Amino acid sequence: MPERHTSNGDAPASAAARAAARCLEAREAIGQIGDPTVQTLFDLLLLQIGRNLAEEIQGDSRIGLVD
Repeated sequence: MPERHTSNGDAPASAAARAAARCLEAREAIGQIGDPTVQTLFDLLLLQIGRNLAEEIQGDSRIGLVD
């Protein structure tokens, strides 16, 4: 599978980072639907993706400390 890159092309983006970027784009359209239940469910999805990103960041910082 080809490596994905961030929007600026500098570094590979993780699956969670790519999902977050696409969810943030979709969030605008979901807000226009006007259904508070859908909005809440979508916000929960974004919250969980954010948790995954935080775990990745913590894992990356630990890797740098274990040399």
